[in-house]
Amino acid sequence: MSSDNLSITERLTNVSARANALCDTVQSQIGNINNTVSAAETKFDNYMSGARAELSHILMSKNQKMEPNDSGTAIKGFTTIGLERFEVIKEATIYAAAANDTDHTGNGVAQDFRTNVYNGYVNSGFHILRIKWKRNDASHPARIDNNYWLGFQQGALSTGCYLKLISGSIEGTMQPVKEYSNGWQLLGYHQRADNPSKSFYGPHTKLGLSSSTLEEGEALICLFGSVSGFVDFETAGWGVYPEFARLTDVSSAISQLRTELTP
Repeated sequence: MSSDNLSITERLTNVSARANALCDTVQSQIGNINNTVSAAETKFDNYMSGARAELSHILMSKNQKMEPNDSGTAIKGFTTIGLERFEVIKEATIYAAAANDTDHTGNGVAQDFRTNVYNGYVNSGFHILRIKWKRNDASHPARIDNNYWLGFQQGALSTGCYLKLISGSIEGTMQPVKEYSNGWQLLGYHQRADNPSKSFYGPHTKLGLSSSTLEEGEALICLFGSVSGFVDFETAGWGVYPEFARLTDVSSAISQLRTELTP
């Protein structure tokens, strides 16, 4: 039947029907597009989860177990800048099982950590240190772990530590990513590898000690280090990571071995 013979009402009814059919077609295609996008997002998320799980997470900084020097004025493998005073006390050593933990000072720090932060298996022993400091009067940030210039932190990395601030303040690129009881925090920082031709680096001030000049502070700290790649702090937390031996470590070991073998 020719549309010329239809009334205005009939013509409008036909237009409305065609419009509804077109809307149904569009909605159907939108649904197909949404399903495709959703499937792609799921596939990508699964890939990223798997890729991150396959990362090596090799330790890029020295002495994550945080062994202090004999005089209690430094942490081996770490440097400081901008401090008038820095004191290091080995409070506790955490071992595989809580029953083997050592409380070196009688202050109950090992139990404090086990009760409030982590009470499970530890793959390698580490120390909990009490650090006390006073910042100098320079405007330049005061910091610990100033190993930027050593050239060990190249590419994407994750930096973390457990810290309990007792007095004073801290600053820097590391931020709280998980809060525990009794003042303990997991501080963390992620650096992306966002340019294949760019020189990557570790931030100068990962952990700044005091935000004000001449300020004094005190904190408990452990497992401060940087590792390669991405660590999911919220899910995986932070732990002890393996480290590749460096040429300097090998040469030192060879010299020591030669000394021991020399009659």
